[in-house]
Amino acid sequence: MDNYSQHVLDAPPVILTVAGSDCSAGAGLQADLKTAHTLGVHALTAVTCVVSEVPGQVHGIQEMETSMVADQVRLCLSSFPVKAIKTGMLYSPQIVSVLAAELYEWKLPLVVDPVMIATAGSPLMMQEAIEVYEAELMPLATLLTPNLDEAAALLGSSPITEPDQLKDAASEMAYRYKCAILLKGGHLEGECIDVLVGQDSRVYEWKHPRISDVSTHGTGCTLSAAITASLAKGMPLPMAVETGLDFVYNAIADYYRWMLPRQVDALKV
Repeated sequence: MDNYSQHVLDAPPVILTVAGSDCSAGAGLQADLKTAHTLGVHALTAVTCVVSEVPGQVHGIQEMETSMVADQVRLCLSSFPVKAIKTGMLYSPQIVSVLAAELYEWKLPLVVDPVMIATAGSPLMMQEAIEVYEAELMPLATLLTPNLDEAAALLGSSPITEPDQLKDAASEMAYRYKCAILLKGGHLEGECIDVLVGQDSRVYEWKHPRISDVSTHGTGCTLSAAITASLAKGMPLPMAVETGLDFVYNAIADYYRWMLPRQVDALKV
């Protein structure tokens, strides 16, 4: 076997992430890239917007031109052997619509993370984009990964506050959107419970201990990227979800902190 053929065999699977850029690198494209690299997958990126944010604060959002979003996606898909795609922050109905049009012909595994609300509570999607999401993008999805707030917004329901609501809410979404649903229960009190309802209506549930005294940022982005990476490796969906959940749990458990300059100065007093 020549060197070229060996390099082709050794090349990692490729995914495409279509999402926003987070300058603090905890969420968005930056989180996706770090996750993909750690899991041995090459990630291509299509930028939908640039977000000026740090954990707990969203200062500004600059939307990309839809023609540029479409061009990035089209060029990546036609130039690389992409095995799976994930979407994150799409922000506007125009971006959702142009993306759906670009993805329609490819029929690749698609993980849709419906990024609507930041952990800090700031909106990350225009309200009018939700209808376009439902009509144009979700019919292409393999998996939808809403958190509790996003699920309530999509269902038009009251807040989901109890663990025994997860299965019914996920099942209703799977029936409505005709795709698998991973309903993330990390915002509930107590242990973290996540429920997957497959397209065959089979229900899976995972539980992880809650890690206290840590502020998370971008866990949804990291999880959907890890699932997408695992799908690109050929894992079946339940195994890909379990791999992603374990990856996020271990990342949170192994967290680190920085001391800010003002805190260092305070120690010197």
